[in-house]
Amino acid sequence: MATQRQLRSLTHRGTQLSGALLVALSVMWPHVLAGQPQSTDSVQVGDQWVYETKDESTGFPKETYTQVVTDVSAKEIVVSTTVSGKDFSWLVTYDHDWGRIDSGIVKFAPSDGQGVRLPLAVGKEWRSEYQARNVHTGTTSKGSVISKVVAQETVTTEAGTFETFKIETRIRDINAADPSKLWEYENVSWYAPEINHWVRRTIIAKFQKRTRSNTSEELADFGRKL
Repeated sequence: MATQRQLRSLTHRGTQLSGALLVALSVMWPHVLAGQPQSTDSVQVGDQWVYETKDESTGFPKETYTQVVTDVSAKEIVVSTTVSGKDFSWLVTYDHDWGRIDSGIVKFAPSDGQGVRLPLAVGKEWRSEYQARNVHTGTTSKGSVISKVVAQETVTTEAGTFETFKIETRIRDINAADPSKLWEYENVSWYAPEINHWVRRTIIAKFQKRTRSNTSEELADFGRKL
């Protein structure tokens, strides 16, 4: 499996684009990106993404975690998640839109609605609802999700530079037994079609209108099975 660093090395050894073509592409990329095929069908066992997270409230780094695809079926993608420094991992099941079906703790029906609805374009909006159950406590909740593509942006992280769709997502999750227990989430994701994943994401979680966490994550490295 080739990592992004290896792919960059191969690119430098290969044929280089002329300066004029690079300028043209930099002007045209939103149109080129919009015209690209956008599909999750390219996901394969062995694909992986490494993210570094940060507490935006304090500015301090948190964990680094790695996701590796372990199984792909017609309806689901199973990913093993490992946090750096921890001696265990857990499985997360997604649909082919990258909506979570099973987080390892919570099961969602039909999914948590936080996936992408391809093809993407600026202005596109979608809504979904779900039911969730904590498999350990038995607690259930109902959620509503609204997502909208608000921009196309070039994003640079440690893993490289990517052309992305910026997606804003708002979630309301209400405890089924006690509707006064309301969680709200404000998520922003920068999804890159070329790697079929997000390269940056911010997540603000509020409980009963009070912010409980404000975190971000950025892609540090990735590998695609060739």
